[in-house]
Amino acid sequence: NDAYREKFGFPFVIAVKGLDRHAILDAFATRLDNAPAIERVTAIEQIVRIARFRLIAMSERD
Repeated sequence: NDAYREKFGFPFVIAVKGLDRHAILDAFATRLDNAPAIERVTAIEQIVRIARFRLIAMSERD
């Protein structure tokens, strides 16, 4: 995670729902090779996924 933060300037973000430990570690390794512009887009997409999962969970409680 230190290498990721050093390269991109922000922490590794991934929507973990539905992923196992191996998938998360594979994504980490793959994304560390991304260009910074690509990784910013990928991180934002992951934040949107997390928000979507949370909104769905909230709507299912009502």
